[in-house]
Amino acid sequence: MTAASPTTPTSPTTLGRAFDLYRRTATSRSALVLVVANAIPLIGVLFFGWSLLTILVLFWIENGIVGFWNIPRILLARGTILQALADMPIDAAMNATGNARAAAELRARWQEAQGRLAMQESAGRPVMPVGSMPLNLGGIGRAGMALFFLVHYGMFWAVHGIFVFALPSFMSFGGGAACFDEGISGGLPFAPGLGDTFCASPFGEVVWSNVWLAAGALFLSHGASFFLNYLGKREYLTASAAKQMFAPYSRVVMLHLTIIFGAFIIAFLGAPIGALLVLVVLKTAFDLGLHLREHRA
Repeated sequence: MTAASPTTPTSPTTLGRAFDLYRRTATSRSALVLVVANAIPLIGVLFFGWSLLTILVLFWIENGIVGFWNIPRILLARGTILQALADMPIDAAMNATGNARAAAELRARWQEAQGRLAMQESAGRPVMPVGSMPLNLGGIGRAGMALFFLVHYGMFWAVHGIFVFALPSFMSFGGGAACFDEGISGGLPFAPGLGDTFCASPFGEVVWSNVWLAAGALFLSHGASFFLNYLGKREYLTASAAKQMFAPYSRVVMLHLTIIFGAFIIAFLGAPIGALLVLVVLKTAFDLGLHLREHRA
């Protein structure tokens, strides 16, 4: 009679399952960090009277944080453009070929090409280009793309910031400011003196200590997503540097166009606390939805 071998609590099988569980829950943990970070401006508006301009400046700084964390994503991306594409739908194959047999052959060749590229990368061999455009870039190519992204996105971010800080002036020209005879302290560090009469904008002042507090939390949130998802779940193995270079733009444009138009409406209403709360909650929900869609298993 053979005695059963004891199972140690630190067996390779147990450790493997624990590591697999850790990787599979990475998206949930990074989403939790995202919600906690976005709760700071929510609490600030609800209990500490954070102004509309403080919230807008914070979201603008978050744009810069997104761009910052995208640079190492570009540098570490090891996927190809072809691997980044989804499997060819049967409808697309039918439209391209006109019959079921040819469509099946086209889809088979597509899948074979994707598999061949994956095998080449896993074996450490260079990936051959299709046409005149390489599907995989070396370290120098990725560095060049990261530098181009830094310059282009940096200009995009700077113009967005100018627009954010100019919003109170637009409102004052439109008659949306209330004027007083006594001085009102400005929120911007470079605000000029305007004499004895000041106009209080519904955008309020920028309290920079609040901005940096919340921005630090958002920086950690995006960093957690980078380490837990991009590195922890090995998303960099299938991410294309070319696709990653343009990834932040769609998020930034969709999210902050909504925020800017919402800010105009809130300012015309006089920046009531309820409207500010709605803006922050909608931004958080939109951000969370994009996060879960991007990192879904």
